[in-house]
Amino acid sequence: MPSIICVLGCLAILLSAGGALLHTRLSELAARVVTEVEDPAVQTGALAPDLDFTLAPDALREISMDEARAFNAALPFSTLPILSARPFIMPPEQLADYARALDCLTAAVYYEAASETAAGQAAVAQVVINRMRHPAFPKTICGVVFQGQERTTGCQFSFTCDGAMARVPSVAGWARARAVAAAALNGAVAPQVGMATHYHTDWVAPYWAERLVKMTQIDTHIFYRWTGAWGLPGAFTGRHAGTEPVIAKLAAIATYVEELPEPILETTVADIDLTTPLVIPVPPARDVAGDRVAAEIAGEATPAVTTEVSAPQAPPTVANPLVPSTATASQRRSRLAVPR
Repeated sequence: MPSIICVLGCLAILLSAGGALLHTRLSELAARVVTEVEDPAVQTGALAPDLDFTLAPDALREISMDEARAFNAALPFSTLPILSARPFIMPPEQLADYARALDCLTAAVYYEAASETAAGQAAVAQVVINRMRHPAFPKTICGVVFQGQERTTGCQFSFTCDGAMARVPSVAGWARARAVAAAALNGAVAPQVGMATHYHTDWVAPYWAERLVKMTQIDTHIFYRWTGAWGLPGAFTGRHAGTEPVIAKLAAIATYVEELPEPILETTVADIDLTTPLVIPVPPARDVAGDRVAAEIAGEATPAVTTEVSAPQAPPTVANPLVPSTATASQRRSRLAVPR
Protein backbone atom coordinates (compact mmCIF):
# COMPACT_ATOMS: atom_id res chain seq x y z
CA MET A 1 0.00 0.00 0.00
CA PRO A 2 2.72 2.53 0.83
CA SER A 3 4.45 1.66 -2.46
CA ILE A 4 1.29 2.44 -4.42
CA ILE A 5 1.04 5.80 -2.67
CA CYS A 6 4.68 6.52 -3.56
CA VAL A 7 4.10 5.60 -7.18
CA LEU A 8 1.02 7.81 -7.35
CA GLY A 9 2.95 10.64 -5.72
CA CYS A 10 5.76 10.33 -8.26
CA LEU A 11 3.28 10.33 -11.09
CA ALA A 12 1.64 13.43 -9.70
CA ILE A 13 5.00 15.18 -9.46
CA LEU A 14 5.88 14.18 -13.02
CA LEU A 15 2.54 15.33 -14.36
CA SER A 16 2.88 18.61 -12.53
CA ALA A 17 6.41 19.21 -13.85
CA GLY A 18 5.39 18.15 -17.34
CA GLY A 19 2.41 20.47 -17.25
CA ALA A 20 4.58 23.38 -16.17
CA LEU A 21 7.12 22.62 -18.90
CA LEU A 22 4.36 22.33 -21.49
CA HIS A 23 2.85 25.62 -20.35
CA THR A 24 6.23 27.32 -20.63
CA ARG A 25 6.80 25.90 -24.10
CA LEU A 26 3.37 26.97 -25.29
CA SER A 27 4.00 30.46 -23.98
CA GLU A 28 7.25 30.64 -25.93
CA LEU A 29 5.52 29.44 -29.08
CA ALA A 30 2.73 31.96 -28.60
CA ALA A 31 5.31 34.74 -28.44
CA ARG A 32 6.47 33.74 -31.91
CA VAL A 33 3.74 35.04 -34.13
CA VAL A 34 5.18 33.42 -37.21
CA THR A 35 5.65 29.65 -37.13
CA GLU A 36 9.27 28.62 -37.40
CA VAL A 37 9.42 26.78 -40.70
CA GLU A 38 13.09 26.66 -41.56
CA ASP A 39 12.89 24.30 -44.51
CA PRO A 40 13.97 26.31 -47.61
CA ALA A 41 11.72 24.12 -49.74
CA VAL A 42 8.65 25.68 -48.14
CA GLN A 43 7.61 28.53 -50.41
CA THR A 44 4.12 29.44 -49.19
CA GLY A 45 2.33 29.69 -45.88
CA ALA A 46 -0.65 31.17 -44.11
CA LEU A 47 -0.31 34.75 -42.93
CA ALA A 48 -1.34 35.87 -39.46
CA PRO A 49 -3.73 38.82 -39.95
CA ASP A 50 -2.92 40.45 -36.61
CA LEU A 51 0.86 40.33 -37.05
CA ASP A 52 2.72 43.65 -37.12
CA PHE A 53 5.03 42.66 -39.93
CA THR A 54 6.95 45.91 -39.91
CA LEU A 55 7.85 45.50 -36.22
CA ALA A 56 8.77 48.50 -34.09
CA PRO A 57 12.18 49.73 -35.25
CA ASP A 58 12.71 51.77 -32.09
CA ALA A 59 11.91 48.90 -29.70
CA LEU A 60 15.43 48.70 -28.29
CA ARG A 61 16.74 47.30 -25.04
CA GLU A 62 17.96 50.02 -22.73
CA ILE A 63 21.51 48.75 -22.41
CA SER A 64 24.92 50.21 -23.15
CA MET A 65 26.67 49.85 -26.49
CA ASP A 66 29.11 47.29 -25.12
CA GLU A 67 26.28 45.30 -23.58
CA ALA A 68 24.41 45.43 -26.89
CA ARG A 69 27.44 44.10 -28.74
CA ALA A 70 27.74 41.26 -26.23
CA PHE A 71 24.03 40.50 -26.58
CA ASN A 72 24.22 40.44 -30.39
CA ALA A 73 27.31 38.24 -30.32
CA ALA A 74 25.48 35.71 -28.13
CA LEU A 75 22.61 35.45 -30.63
CA PRO A 76 23.78 32.79 -33.11
CA PHE A 77 23.69 33.15 -36.87
CA SER A 78 21.46 30.80 -38.82
CA THR A 79 23.22 27.89 -40.50
CA LEU A 80 20.67 27.75 -43.32
CA PRO A 81 21.81 28.75 -46.82
CA ILE A 82 21.28 32.36 -47.87
CA LEU A 83 19.14 32.47 -50.99
CA SER A 84 19.95 35.34 -53.33
CA ALA A 85 17.27 37.80 -54.43
CA ARG A 86 16.28 38.28 -58.05
CA PRO A 87 17.61 41.33 -59.90
CA PHE A 88 15.34 44.36 -59.95
CA ILE A 89 15.33 46.81 -62.86
CA MET A 90 13.41 50.05 -62.53
CA PRO A 91 11.99 50.97 -65.95
CA PRO A 92 13.67 54.21 -67.02
CA GLU A 93 10.92 55.29 -69.43
CA GLN A 94 9.25 57.47 -66.80
CA LEU A 95 12.16 59.74 -66.01
CA ALA A 96 10.51 61.56 -63.11
CA ASP A 97 9.60 58.34 -61.25
CA TYR A 98 13.04 56.86 -61.88
CA ALA A 99 14.70 60.03 -60.57
CA ARG A 100 12.54 60.01 -57.41
CA ALA A 101 13.35 56.35 -56.75
CA LEU A 102 17.03 57.06 -57.27
CA ASP A 103 16.97 60.02 -54.87
CA CYS A 104 15.12 58.05 -52.17
CA LEU A 105 17.40 55.03 -52.43
CA THR A 106 20.48 57.26 -52.47
CA ALA A 107 19.27 58.98 -49.30
CA ALA A 108 18.78 55.59 -47.59
CA VAL A 109 22.25 54.39 -48.58
CA TYR A 110 23.91 57.67 -47.59
CA TYR A 111 22.23 58.39 -44.25
CA GLU A 112 22.16 54.74 -43.18
CA ALA A 113 25.59 53.59 -44.40
CA ALA A 114 27.72 56.55 -45.48
CA SER A 115 30.74 55.21 -43.58
CA GLU A 116 30.25 51.58 -44.63
CA THR A 117 32.11 49.75 -47.37
CA ALA A 118 30.69 49.33 -50.85
CA ALA A 119 29.38 45.90 -49.84
CA GLY A 120 27.70 47.37 -46.77
CA GLN A 121 26.03 50.09 -48.81
CA ALA A 122 24.85 47.60 -51.42
CA ALA A 123 23.35 45.46 -48.66
CA VAL A 124 21.28 48.41 -47.38
CA ALA A 125 20.01 49.08 -50.91
CA GLN A 126 19.10 45.40 -51.25
CA VAL A 127 17.00 45.52 -48.08
CA VAL A 128 14.99 48.43 -49.52
CA ILE A 129 14.31 46.52 -52.73
CA ASN A 130 13.45 43.36 -50.79
CA ARG A 131 10.90 45.30 -48.76
CA MET A 132 9.34 46.79 -51.86
CA ARG A 133 8.77 43.25 -53.18
CA HIS A 134 7.42 41.93 -49.87
CA PRO A 135 3.66 42.10 -49.10
CA ALA A 136 4.32 43.71 -45.71
CA PHE A 137 5.67 46.96 -47.16
CA PRO A 138 4.79 49.67 -49.71
CA LYS A 139 5.25 49.00 -53.40
CA THR A 140 7.50 51.94 -54.23
CA ILE A 141 11.10 52.70 -53.37
CA CYS A 142 10.25 56.05 -51.77
CA GLY A 143 7.29 54.51 -49.97
CA VAL A 144 9.57 51.94 -48.35
CA VAL A 145 12.33 54.37 -47.41
CA PHE A 146 10.04 57.05 -45.98
CA GLN A 147 7.48 54.76 -44.37
CA GLY A 148 6.50 56.34 -41.06
CA GLN A 149 8.29 59.61 -41.81
CA GLU A 150 5.41 61.57 -40.29
CA ARG A 151 6.23 60.20 -36.83
CA THR A 152 8.74 61.60 -34.40
CA THR A 153 9.81 58.03 -33.56
CA GLY A 154 9.05 54.67 -35.05
CA CYS A 155 9.82 55.43 -38.69
CA GLN A 156 11.20 52.43 -40.54
CA PHE A 157 14.47 54.17 -41.38
CA SER A 158 15.49 56.38 -38.50
CA PHE A 159 17.07 59.12 -40.61
CA THR A 160 13.65 60.06 -42.02
CA CYS A 161 12.29 61.22 -38.67
CA ASP A 162 15.20 61.95 -36.32
CA GLY A 163 16.42 65.14 -37.98
CA ALA A 164 19.44 63.56 -39.69
CA MET A 165 18.39 64.99 -43.05
CA ALA A 166 19.08 68.51 -41.78
CA ARG A 167 22.74 67.62 -42.26
CA VAL A 168 23.77 68.50 -45.82
CA PRO A 169 25.41 65.46 -47.42
CA SER A 170 28.97 65.68 -48.67
CA VAL A 171 29.39 65.83 -52.43
CA ALA A 172 31.72 62.83 -52.59
CA GLY A 173 29.66 60.75 -50.16
CA TRP A 174 26.42 61.49 -51.98
CA ALA A 175 27.96 60.59 -55.35
CA ARG A 176 29.25 57.29 -53.91
CA ALA A 177 25.85 56.42 -52.45
CA ARG A 178 24.15 57.42 -55.69
CA ALA A 179 26.34 55.04 -57.69
CA VAL A 180 25.35 52.17 -55.38
CA ALA A 181 21.66 53.09 -55.60
CA ALA A 182 21.77 53.36 -59.39
CA ALA A 183 23.36 49.93 -59.63
CA ALA A 184 20.64 48.43 -57.40
CA LEU A 185 17.91 49.95 -59.58
CA ASN A 186 19.53 48.51 -62.69
CA GLY A 187 19.85 44.85 -61.76
CA ALA A 188 22.76 44.68 -59.29
CA VAL A 189 22.16 42.19 -56.45
CA ALA A 190 23.79 41.86 -53.02
CA PRO A 191 23.65 38.05 -52.65
CA GLN A 192 25.30 38.04 -49.24
CA VAL A 193 22.10 39.36 -47.58
CA GLY A 194 19.64 37.30 -49.59
CA MET A 195 16.04 37.99 -48.57
CA ALA A 196 16.93 40.26 -45.65
CA THR A 197 14.24 42.81 -44.75
CA HIS A 198 15.66 44.08 -41.43
CA TYR A 199 19.01 45.20 -40.10
CA HIS A 200 20.46 47.16 -37.21
CA THR A 201 23.86 48.33 -36.06
CA ASP A 202 25.78 46.07 -33.70
CA TRP A 203 25.73 48.65 -30.87
CA VAL A 204 21.94 48.39 -30.36
CA ALA A 205 19.85 45.38 -29.34
CA PRO A 206 16.26 45.48 -30.65
CA TYR A 207 13.64 43.24 -29.12
CA TRP A 208 12.61 41.94 -32.55
CA ALA A 209 16.04 40.44 -33.32
CA GLU A 210 15.16 37.17 -31.58
CA ARG A 211 11.96 36.86 -33.63
CA LEU A 212 13.78 36.85 -36.97
CA VAL A 213 16.46 34.74 -38.64
CA LYS A 214 19.89 36.24 -38.05
CA MET A 215 21.65 35.88 -41.40
CA THR A 216 24.95 37.74 -41.59
CA GLN A 217 26.87 40.84 -40.54
CA ILE A 218 28.51 43.28 -42.95
CA ASP A 219 30.58 46.05 -41.40
CA THR A 220 28.53 47.29 -38.42
CA HIS A 221 25.11 46.12 -39.70
CA ILE A 222 23.49 42.79 -38.78
CA PHE A 223 20.91 41.53 -41.29
CA TYR A 224 17.77 39.46 -40.67
CA ARG A 225 14.99 37.84 -42.67
CA TRP A 226 11.52 36.67 -41.76
CA THR A 227 11.10 33.21 -40.30
CA GLY A 228 9.20 30.59 -42.21
CA ALA A 229 7.72 31.06 -45.66
CA TRP A 230 7.73 34.84 -45.47
CA GLY A 231 11.50 34.85 -45.47
CA LEU A 232 11.82 32.68 -48.58
CA PRO A 233 11.83 33.69 -52.25
CA GLY A 234 8.19 32.71 -52.79
CA ALA A 235 7.02 35.63 -50.64
CA PHE A 236 8.90 38.30 -52.62
CA THR A 237 6.53 38.56 -55.56
CA GLY A 238 5.35 42.16 -55.21
CA ARG A 239 5.61 44.44 -58.24
CA HIS A 240 6.59 48.07 -58.30
CA ALA A 241 3.53 50.34 -58.33
CA GLY A 242 4.94 52.37 -61.21
CA THR A 243 4.50 55.86 -59.77
CA GLU A 244 6.87 57.10 -57.08
CA PRO A 245 5.52 59.59 -54.52
CA VAL A 246 7.00 63.07 -54.19
CA ILE A 247 8.94 63.36 -50.92
CA ALA A 248 8.97 66.92 -49.62
CA LYS A 249 11.91 66.22 -47.30
CA LEU A 250 14.08 65.54 -50.34
CA ALA A 251 13.28 68.84 -52.05
CA ALA A 252 16.65 70.40 -51.21
CA ILE A 253 18.69 67.54 -52.68
CA ALA A 254 16.31 65.97 -55.19
CA THR A 255 17.19 65.68 -58.86
CA TYR A 256 15.13 67.97 -61.03
CA VAL A 257 13.76 66.19 -64.08
CA GLU A 258 11.65 67.96 -66.66
CA GLU A 259 9.30 65.77 -68.61
CA LEU A 260 9.82 66.65 -72.27
CA PRO A 261 6.67 66.76 -74.43
CA GLU A 262 6.43 64.51 -77.42
CA PRO A 263 7.77 66.20 -80.56
CA ILE A 264 5.13 67.56 -82.95
CA LEU A 265 6.05 67.04 -86.60
CA GLU A 266 4.84 69.71 -89.04
CA THR A 267 4.81 67.16 -91.85
CA THR A 268 3.76 63.59 -91.28
CA VAL A 269 4.35 60.59 -93.49
CA ALA A 270 0.71 60.67 -94.56
CA ASP A 271 1.18 64.16 -96.00
CA ILE A 272 3.97 63.10 -98.35
CA ASP A 273 2.94 62.18 -101.91
CA LEU A 274 4.90 59.03 -102.60
CA THR A 275 3.46 58.59 -106.13
CA THR A 276 5.19 61.63 -107.64
CA PRO A 277 8.90 61.15 -108.30
CA LEU A 278 11.19 63.59 -106.63
CA VAL A 279 12.97 65.75 -109.25
CA ILE A 280 16.11 67.58 -108.19
CA PRO A 281 17.13 70.34 -110.69
CA VAL A 282 20.69 69.97 -111.99
CA PRO A 283 22.48 73.12 -113.23
CA PRO A 284 23.55 72.89 -116.90
CA ALA A 285 27.18 72.29 -117.72
CA ARG A 286 29.10 75.34 -118.93
CA ASP A 287 29.85 75.39 -122.66
CA VAL A 288 33.43 76.73 -122.77
CA ALA A 289 33.72 76.48 -126.56
CA GLY A 290 30.42 78.30 -127.04
CA ASP A 291 31.59 81.11 -124.79
CA ARG A 292 34.75 81.52 -126.91
CA VAL A 293 32.74 81.67 -130.13
CA ALA A 294 30.37 84.22 -128.63
CA ALA A 295 33.31 86.34 -127.55
CA GLU A 296 34.79 86.30 -131.10
CA ILE A 297 31.48 87.37 -132.63
CA ALA A 298 31.28 90.25 -130.20
CA GLY A 299 34.75 91.32 -131.29
CA GLU A 300 36.31 90.64 -127.97
CA ALA A 301 39.78 89.24 -127.87
CA THR A 302 40.01 85.97 -126.12
CA PRO A 303 43.38 85.59 -124.46
CA ALA A 304 44.99 82.29 -125.00
CA VAL A 305 45.34 80.20 -121.97
CA THR A 306 48.78 78.77 -121.58
CA THR A 307 49.93 76.41 -118.96
CA GLU A 308 53.58 76.11 -118.07
CA VAL A 309 54.68 72.84 -116.65
CA SER A 310 58.03 72.92 -114.92
CA ALA A 311 60.30 69.96 -115.12
CA PRO A 312 60.41 67.83 -112.01
CA GLN A 313 63.35 68.45 -109.78
CA ALA A 314 65.90 65.77 -109.34
CA PRO A 315 65.75 64.01 -106.00
CA PRO A 316 68.42 65.04 -103.53
CA THR A 317 71.56 62.93 -103.42
CA VAL A 318 71.84 61.01 -100.18
CA ALA A 319 75.18 59.60 -99.17
CA ASN A 320 75.34 55.86 -98.78
CA PRO A 321 76.10 55.15 -95.13
CA LEU A 322 77.70 51.83 -96.06
CA VAL A 323 80.45 53.43 -98.20
CA PRO A 324 83.56 54.39 -96.19
CA SER A 325 84.18 58.08 -95.92
CA THR A 326 86.88 59.51 -98.25
CA ALA A 327 87.63 62.51 -96.11
CA THR A 328 91.26 62.83 -95.10
CA ALA A 329 92.45 63.08 -91.55
CA SER A 330 93.35 66.73 -91.99
CA GLN A 331 89.85 67.49 -93.20
CA ARG A 332 88.34 65.79 -90.17
CA ARG A 333 90.65 67.74 -87.87
CA SER A 334 89.67 71.03 -89.46
CA ARG A 335 86.16 70.55 -88.09
CA LEU A 336 87.35 70.64 -84.52
CA ALA A 337 86.98 73.93 -82.72
CA VAL A 338 90.48 74.56 -81.37
CA PRO A 339 92.11 77.82 -80.33
CA ARG A 340 94.47 79.43 -82.84
